[in-house]
Amino acid sequence: SPNLLAQQLLTSLQRPFYAGGVGTVCDELTKELCKRQDVTLTYVMPFGPEELKNKKFKVIIAENLKSRDMRIKLVDSLLGAYMTAEEYLEKLEEQIKNGGLTRDNTLRLYGANLINEVYNFAKKAKKIIEEEDFDVIHAHDWTTFPAAEAVSKASNKPFIVHVHITEFDKNAGKGINQQVYEIEKRGMMEANKVIAVSNKVKDNLIKHYGINPKKIEVVYNANIQLNSDSNKEFPKLKGDTKIILYAGRVTMQKGPEYFVEMANKVLQHYDKDILFVMAGTGEQLKDMIRKAGELGIADKFLFHGFYTRDDADKFFKLADLFVMPSVSEPFGVVPLEAMQKETPTIVSKQSGCSEVLNNVFKVDFWDINKMSNQVIALLNYNSLNKTMGTAGKKEVEKLTWEEPAKRCVDIYKELTNKE
Repeated sequence: SPNLLAQQLLTSLQRPFYAGGVGTVCDELTKELCKRQDVTLTYVMPFGPEELKNKKFKVIIAENLKSRDMRIKLVDSLLGAYMTAEEYLEKLEEQIKNGGLTRDNTLRLYGANLINEVYNFAKKAKKIIEEEDFDVIHAHDWTTFPAAEAVSKASNKPFIVHVHITEFDKNAGKGINQQVYEIEKRGMMEANKVIAVSNKVKDNLIKHYGINPKKIEVVYNANIQLNSDSNKEFPKLKGDTKIILYAGRVTMQKGPEYFVEMANKVLQHYDKDILFVMAGTGEQLKDMIRKAGELGIADKFLFHGFYTRDDADKFFKLADLFVMPSVSEPFGVVPLEAMQKETPTIVSKQSGCSEVLNNVFKVDFWDINKMSNQVIALLNYNSLNKTMGTAGKKEVEKLTWEEPAKRCVDIYKELTNKE
C-alpha cells in the first residue's frame, strides 16, 4: 500500500491544539486518511516541549487513530502555525533565555530568523526521510514547501503542496512579505500538483503566482466537529439579550472593522437588548476596542480574547447568529462550526466556503448596510432564525471528510500511477 509523507505543521509551541483553521483541517484530513486501507502516514513536524509532544501523541494516536499505525517523526525546530517573522524572533529569544545555551550555540541549532529556520527545517526533514519508505510527499503551509521540495529531489518522488492560505489572503493584498511570497511561488511551481481549498484560492494562484490552471485541483474542506466535554460555563449573558458573534483571528484579513461598523449600524435601528461578542486575538484587537469606544458602543461589546475549542462550542450555542465578514478568506471552516450548532450564519462573498454553502446569508464584506439588514432580519424574525439554523445544521452534516480524503488519494494514485 502507498506510504504518504505528510509534511504538516499542526502545532504551535504554546497552543498546540488550537493553531487556527489550517491545523484543524489537517487534523480532520489526517484522521480520515488513516481510516483507509490504501494509505499509510508518516508525519514530519516541528518538535515542541516534551509535555506538549506527549499530549499531542495522546490526542492524535491514542484517541483518534487507534485502528491504524501512524508514524511520527519529530524535527527539532521552533516553527509554529501562522508564525510571523516577529513571533519567530520572540521564540528564539525565549529559547536562548530558557534553553541553557549561549546565543552562539542556540544559533547553531536554530535559524537567526524565520526564513533561515524554514530552510533549517528542510535540511533536517530531508535527513530523517532518508530512512523512510514512501511514495508521495504532501506539504501544508509555506513553511514546509522547501522541505517537501528537498525530500522530493533527494528521493525522486512526487510532491504536492496544499494551499490553505497565501500571503495575499493574510494581508488582503497589501504589504505582502516578499520572501514568503517567493517561497510560496517556488513551492507551487516545483510541485507536481497543487491542491487549492476553493476556486477563490485557485483564481488567486493563477492571477498572482502564475500557476498553470491544469496543475491545480480544488479540494474543498469539510465540517469540523466540535465535541465539547468541558464543564466550563460562560457568564450569564443570555436572558433576553440577543448575541451576535465574531470568532476568529482579529486581523485585517478577517474584516473585524466591518463587524464593528455593522454593529454600530444595527444599534441605530434595533432598540432591544443586544451584545456583540468578538472572540479571538490578533494585531487589530486593540484597534477594535478603541474603535468601539470612539463609536460610543463599547458597552455593547464583549472582547473575549483567545478562545479554546471548548469555548468555541459554547459560544456557538450561546449566539443568536454568527457573522464572518472576511475581506479575503481562502475557505473558512468557522461558519461550518457555527452551523453545526444550529447558529444562523452570515458569510462574506469573498470567502471560499460561500462556494459550497447554501443555507447562509452572503454579503460583500464592505456592504455594511446589507449586512446590518441581514442581522436585523435574523434578530426580528424568529421563524427565519430557526429555519436557517435547522437547515444549516442539516447541510453541514453532509459535508464530511470522506470526500476530501478520497480526492487526495485519487491525486496520490495519479502521481504514482497506482490504482
